[in-house]
Amino acid sequence: MTTWEISWVIVSIVGAFVGGRSVLIWGTLTYLMGWPVVMVLLAIGMKPKTWERRGERLQAIADKLEEMSKPKEYQDFNTVDDLMKQLQNK
Repeated sequence: MTTWEISWVIVSIVGAFVGGRSVLIWGTLTYLMGWPVVMVLLAIGMKPKTWERRGERLQAIADKLEEMSKPKEYQDFNTVDDLMKQLQNK
């Protein structure tokens, strides 16, 4: 495999990821058939639903991480005064 072939495969993989397509399928097709597959990938365009799903998954992960990062005894406070009141009651 030459440097150009490798670069076309990398371009198709990045294009597939950005377009919301299967990275494995488009990378393999580019490896087997060459650079015209990249042009087909560009002509097909993006899948907006895939980006919506990715955004929802990332938001769910961010929510879980935020929930896990707070200790349970500090759940509901907006200011330092609220936190101090919670700590004084214990």
